[in-house]
Amino acid sequence: MSKSLLAVALKKLSSRAYSQKELEKYLAKRNFSQAEIKEAITKLQSWGYLNDQKLAMDWYMYYTNNKPHGYLYIYKKLQAKGISAEVISSLLEDYDQEKELERARGLAEKFIANKAKQTQQDKLKGMLARHLYRKGFLQVNIMKILVEFFPDTI
Repeated sequence: MSKSLLAVALKKLSSRAYSQKELEKYLAKRNFSQAEIKEAITKLQSWGYLNDQKLAMDWYMYYTNNKPHGYLYIYKKLQAKGISAEVISSLLEDYDQEKELERARGLAEKFIANKAKQTQQDKLKGMLARHLYRKGFLQVNIMKILVEFFPDTI
């Protein structure tokens, strides 16, 4: 393994945390051999610079605390980052649907406040449902929100 490989990897990791898969892809594009990349990945993991479990937890906290997103969105986002299915399942094993419902409720209130004046109830209901779906909320929680905010139209 060359020092330049480690230098390239460390420079990439200095900007933000990357998953093992993301870093492998990046280094492969730089024309390093697979054997060298594997060795570098192992070394970076032993030094604590690569940790998919911690990265997944950080992204989970970000999407549950800072941005109102749901289970499905978080799952797909972690998958796209190259986090293994085992790490994702262990992280989302104790996912709290009640907290998701609260996040969805807050997002729905904000959405309705912005759109209520310009659209009629039926359209607004469909728009809200699609908005919550795009944010990755579970269908059961979307239905609860629709019943809560549009009790006459269900």
